[in-house]
Amino acid sequence: MVLTAKDKREIAAMLEAFSERLTTGRQVKTAEEQALEVLGRALAPTITGPRFVPLEEQVLGAAIETAIVPSKRKKRMSKFNQAVKEGVSIVKASKSYGKKGVINNPRKAFTAVTKTVSKVKKGKAAPKKGVLGKVARAARKRFKGLSGRLA
Repeated sequence: MVLTAKDKREIAAMLEAFSERLTTGRQVKTAEEQALEVLGRALAPTITGPRFVPLEEQVLGAAIETAIVPSKRKKRMSKFNQAVKEGVSIVKASKSYGKKGVINNPRKAFTAVTKTVSKVKKGKAAPKKGVLGKVARAARKRFKGLSGRLA
């Protein structure tokens, strides 16, 4: 969310009014006052009750929260990354890089899958047999219809 100059001025004015209200009088309580406040809350929690927050402060808090903590949507996974993910799961399900469900050398397996998917995407010759052949066939399904637009 991008704030305009007018919005920033309004927020600054509200912050100033808010800080003035907080800084009037003393800022530090004595030990006796703190003890009395704790005792008062313990003995009569209904008297102090929940704090009423004015509408201006609620709006200010929401504005600051959206300005400081912007919400970010999850980025959509690319076709290439989807194909690589599917390829790694195919390799993990096979026995070629270790027993089923375990990859002994994950770096080597990931490199092989990535290179195979890249070859398929570029339209170059990819392995026809074995586990990498399976990966290539799965990648071809992912890139179906994109061959003319890839270059």
